[in-house]
Amino acid sequence: MNALERLPKGQAAALAVAIKTRASIADSAGSRLYAELGRRIPDDSELLEIATHGLAALPELHLFIAVNYLLMREPHDPLAQYYRSFTENPRPPNEAFADFARYCKKHRDEILHLLKTRTIQMTAVERCKTVMPLLSYVAKLAGEPLSLIEIGCSAGVLLTFDKYAYELKGRGRLGSQDAPLTLGLEVRDGPELHIPKIGKRIGLDLSPVNVKSEEERRWLLAQLHPEAHEMQSKLATAMETIARTDISFAKGDALDLLPQFITESPGALCIFHSACVVYWTAEAKDRLEALLLDASRGRELYRVSVEPDLQKVMNAGQFSATFTEVVVSCYRNGTVDHKLVARSAADNATITWLN
Repeated sequence: MNALERLPKGQAAALAVAIKTRASIADSAGSRLYAELGRRIPDDSELLEIATHGLAALPELHLFIAVNYLLMREPHDPLAQYYRSFTENPRPPNEAFADFARYCKKHRDEILHLLKTRTIQMTAVERCKTVMPLLSYVAKLAGEPLSLIEIGCSAGVLLTFDKYAYELKGRGRLGSQDAPLTLGLEVRDGPELHIPKIGKRIGLDLSPVNVKSEEERRWLLAQLHPEAHEMQSKLATAMETIARTDISFAKGDALDLLPQFITESPGALCIFHSACVVYWTAEAKDRLEALLLDASRGRELYRVSVEPDLQKVMNAGQFSATFTEVVVSCYRNGTVDHKLVARSAADNATITWLN
């Protein structure tokens, strides 16, 4: 069994309740289409069975991404009429389910292949707004140039965080005037920020996205919901930046790859992950912790964890009402100090440092 097959999947009965519950969350995140479809999937036994092949944490999202990706290759299908990304005047979302169900059943084999061979690789440039302050903080502790290893890197968007400019509410601007993107955010409290000098950039993923491939770009853009036009535009710009940046990508299980890349990065080093480890099993999370403890014998490593608590999102009933707790860990000589340092808003627009 390979690493993709080891990722947890869910059972139909439990998923039916969870998917219907999460429909309102999709609505609050800006996608009425996905909200309407999510409410109906549990009522169709064949669709629900297809969804069970998606990642257990968010199987309906995995399914939506696969369908969106396939539609990008054939936008003439009637289902595309409901997608804001394909038409300026989409049909009402509450009328979409029949075409969605038909499309999924017609393309069942292709969808199942995607669910089994590709993971959710949700990447938004907006996450750089959370990553930048954290890596600025780590660089002051670890030194520069700071080498980076990202677990679940997707296309490597976050590995290029230093290429962009940042307008900090009440705190001025960081970054080059000719940066390809300028991102606005509010940073509440915390240390003085800077954009650190970066050494090596290493991205680990079960299936890294090659931005030089048009098909791979489509997979990445398919991660964003159809109404997210501005995010799609920023992501397209970021992919051009990635193509010009020296990043070493490695395909495979991070638990197998990390020891080698940590050894090959002897200076200041930070391993980070964002909305990735949330999909792992408890056993895999424990193995990662043990691996980093072992790798720190005789040296110092830093880890930044930006992982949402999906249960809190479900309990809140809306995406916009939640935040992600950010933990910075220092591993030194086989010991670790975990520190909850900040909370990041769900939309990445605000990061609040904790005392």
